[in-house]
Amino acid sequence: MAGMRSPLTVETRRRLYEEDSKWPVKAILRIVAACFALIATILFAVATSLENTNFSNTAGNGDWTDGLALAPVVLSFSYNIATLALHFFVRRGHHFHPAWHIAGDFLVWGLSIPAIIFAVGGGIFWYWAPAVPSQNGSVDCAFFFNAWAPECNAVAYTIGHLEIAGIVMLFLVFIIHIALFAFACVDTHKWRRDGKLRGLEKKEFELQYNKDPEQQSYTT
Repeated sequence: MAGMRSPLTVETRRRLYEEDSKWPVKAILRIVAACFALIATILFAVATSLENTNFSNTAGNGDWTDGLALAPVVLSFSYNIATLALHFFVRRGHHFHPAWHIAGDFLVWGLSIPAIIFAVGGGIFWYWAPAVPSQNGSVDCAFFFNAWAPECNAVAYTIGHLEIAGIVMLFLVFIIHIALFAFACVDTHKWRRDGKLRGLEKKEFELQYNKDPEQQSYTT
């Protein structure tokens, strides 16, 4: 729309494109990752709250598996929002050293691996079981095999669906941060290469500068 203006100044956008032509792609990835992380945080938090209320932690399963999954998604949301805010509005388009992103993105996807494993392995959805009707066709919830039937334990299915949705969001966050980590590795390589080139250019300039007075003395 013609009336909408970008929150970024012209000077900020100029610096962004001068320093990294792929900054829009990286910014979009961080925004999407932050959104997925926020959704996953809400899903796992609600699932953990329901598990605390309705179940106890037994045999290594229970609410702690969903609580563990909160670590990478909370970190992803916080890191991406802070990075975007500092990059655009504090540093005004001046980029961070890409090594910061290598550390930050590696920490997120590194934590995501055990979080996904434990969230999947300890998910309450593994206990789901179809109801075993009695001879008259009704479902007796006092019967042992019906303890995890949807007719007798609806909250277990609510928690399981929240866990599955949260795991999907966590996996998407994991994939996005691997892509951002790869970008950061490439940027670090370019940063070092450009630094070496600038060093060589500086040495050549100094050598040329030191030669000029000698040439001038011969001409005079």
